[in-house]
Amino acid sequence: MSRIRLSRNRRGAALFLTLLISIAIAAMALGAVLLSRGAQIATSFTAREASLQAAANGGLELIRDSVNRGNFDTLLPLNNFTTLASSAAVTDAMGNTLPGITRSLYVGRTGGRTGGSATAGQYGSNFASAVSIISDRRGAVAARRLLMTQESWAKFAVAVNNWSGSAAYGCTESVSGPFHSNTGLKLSSGCSSPKTLFTGPVTVAGSITNQPSGDYRAGVKTSASAIPWPTPARITLMRQFAQDGDAANGDYDLTSSTSGAKIPGLRIEFVTIDVNGNGMIEWDEGFMRVWKPANSRDSVLAYATGRRWPTVPSGTTQSDDPNMISRNCGAVAQLNGTGSSVFRTAADIYNGTTGGATNQRTAVRTALTTNGTHRCYLGGDPRLFKATTGDSLTPDSTVTNAPVASNNFGWWVKRRAGALASLATVRSGDKAYLIPLGSNPNFKGVIYVSGDVAISGRLRGRVSVFATGNVILADDLTYTNPPGTNCDVTGDIFGAIATKDVIIEDNNLQTPFKVNNVVWSGYDDTSDANYNMFFLAAGTSAGNDGNFYGEGVDGSGIPVDIWSGAASVNASAVSVRCGDAPNGCIRVTGGLAQGRVDNATYTYRRYGWGEAHTYDPCGAVNPPPYFPTTGRFVESRYYEVDPVWLRQMSIADYFDKLRAQ
Repeated sequence: MSRIRLSRNRRGAALFLTLLISIAIAAMALGAVLLSRGAQIATSFTAREASLQAAANGGLELIRDSVNRGNFDTLLPLNNFTTLASSAAVTDAMGNTLPGITRSLYVGRTGGRTGGSATAGQYGSNFASAVSIISDRRGAVAARRLLMTQESWAKFAVAVNNWSGSAAYGCTESVSGPFHSNTGLKLSSGCSSPKTLFTGPVTVAGSITNQPSGDYRAGVKTSASAIPWPTPARITLMRQFAQDGDAANGDYDLTSSTSGAKIPGLRIEFVTIDVNGNGMIEWDEGFMRVWKPANSRDSVLAYATGRRWPTVPSGTTQSDDPNMISRNCGAVAQLNGTGSSVFRTAADIYNGTTGGATNQRTAVRTALTTNGTHRCYLGGDPRLFKATTGDSLTPDSTVTNAPVASNNFGWWVKRRAGALASLATVRSGDKAYLIPLGSNPNFKGVIYVSGDVAISGRLRGRVSVFATGNVILADDLTYTNPPGTNCDVTGDIFGAIATKDVIIEDNNLQTPFKVNNVVWSGYDDTSDANYNMFFLAAGTSAGNDGNFYGEGVDGSGIPVDIWSGAASVNASAVSVRCGDAPNGCIRVTGGLAQGRVDNATYTYRRYGWGEAHTYDPCGAVNPPPYFPTTGRFVESRYYEVDPVWLRQMSIADYFDKLRAQ
């Protein structure tokens, strides 16, 4: 059988295959084109978005520059905002107009650093918000907000406006933290080992006298720009904030009976109370109480701040026994060898001792020197009285502060709105005199004093005291939480702002005094004067106020140097010395800002306090409420704002919302 071979015609198959390959290649090419176009569109969109964002951020810096270069009070009305540009053209760095883009710029005062009730009203005048809105012709919008904060003088460990006196830092002294002077800086000559130590950056608008005597660990700059110094007029603006904290306008807006005096007619003492009994002093358990001298008599004012008693009985001298009949100093003692051993003032011991003047003097001298319980207290201190209630707390002045009707030395001022209900159990004896700080939701952190004020106590909270006269450091003022350990809104920080001077009080608590012509010490709970605070002595630019000094050191306080001419000096008085300073150390943990440097805290080996200060970094992060600022606004936080939400709200409503925080 034969096989038949079939033959098939395959012509045209190659053409078909070629067409398929061509279509595939074309599709791939088209895909590549489409992908490339998509990438170009995405890149163009990203570039456009970046351009809008950059223009918006640039607008924020234009706003900050305008506020810093101009009069910020004009640009930042208290209850409104300012429009700096409305749909204005935008230019690039070369000054060329960017086509199709417009920009609107707004600025206004706003509320706290973080917002919310915890910071409401605490920092209002120090914060502002800049809002920049960018639009293009296609309807794309970018909105940015910059929260700006005014740079505080609390950022410096030491700041000086006018260094005009001859005082100079010694070779063994140091400044821990930033230092700035609007004029010059003076160092002692010839310092080599050691040198005056500056651990933070040093900026001086003028020059440094004996500059080689300094060791500048963080650098030094001379001929720096001066920073505008706070004026008394700006300080008086704080009164409104004090009044806002109390509907009755009295608890935080206070009036002293003296102004520009070294013996103040008012004192404020800070108190902490464990209201809820949990063993901790929380942020809302801080209070203050106010002692008001009855009048301006020497003895009344001396009593308020525990000064040497201005009168002595016959047979003694002021120079040898200044506190023979003091109402501030005393000890635990009996009278005439009988009765209970309780704390009695020198006046109580003198007046209650029988057998004549010699016995009276001996009894007082014995109590003030040989008794380990001898102490001095500021006027009105509960430990000066027998309590009128079982809780041994501050008694009512009408009962205990007036031995006779014509001899009233003053009183604690009652809270105008009445006692807090939460104090009814824990402080039944003196609840009426305790004025709340953090637990009062209306308190803005500001206490305003017309005139001079003495300060002391233990602080829990964020407080600034503004005084139109002098601020007197009468006794220790310390935080519940140690400085630098908690810089947020629940931490403790204190500002003392004086229109005139900040003065270390020369009183029995901080200065040794003579008993029977022998210098004694140990009449306070600490040998040094400890102050946790940032203070600013602004000065009035008339005369030499604006200083920080120890009373008596400048020659205008106590004319008699108690250390010279004494029969002897008790060993405990010698141990209180701080280097060559006989009164001990004055330790300010915080910052010092002085309008002038004319005076010192001590006279070499004769009188006053040695300085041993430490910078608290919380001042730069979260300064005391309304502490005076340099006027310069710096960036705090950036926010991206939803433009659709913003358009629905309106700019006016947005700034109203920001001010409410």
